[in-house]
Amino acid sequence: MLFLLAEVAFMKYEGLHAIAVLEGVKGVLALLVAASVILLTGEDLHTIVQQDVNLGPLSFSLHHIRTVLLFVEKLMQNNLILVVVIALMYASFRFVMAFGLWHRLRWTEWFAFISGSLYIPFEIYALYHQLNVINVSILLFNLAIVSYLYWVLRRGLGSKA
Repeated sequence: MLFLLAEVAFMKYEGLHAIAVLEGVKGVLALLVAASVILLTGEDLHTIVQQDVNLGPLSFSLHHIRTVLLFVEKLMQNNLILVVVIALMYASFRFVMAFGLWHRLRWTEWFAFISGSLYIPFEIYALYHQLNVINVSILLFNLAIVSYLYWVLRRGLGSKA
């Protein structure tokens, strides 16, 4: 019985480590966004994206790519500093979450559970408007993480304050 409890505790921490790595990757991506915004200041984003997209399997005519591009261009024209500051704050937040989850800090477990749960209504809304494999996968992945965090919080084994 004691061996089973130790195994469950080990699995719990390995899952938290995996979520911590995911949070760290999100932080790195946010830093890349901030760096890209700074590097692409004054560049023609439509030309750059069209060249990159034409090299891959996507088509530049995709509505989503054009919509995101227009949104980013508007932000970059009017609020370059704001975009960089928000990206850096988001990266800092993700790195703190990664550190806290890795070290099993209880407040980060709660924070990750709450913040992950907040996305669920938006993901369901996205499914309502466009049912596709990507939206379903995102929702299922988030539900798995939130469910796991709920299990971790209910178990409460060995978490630190």
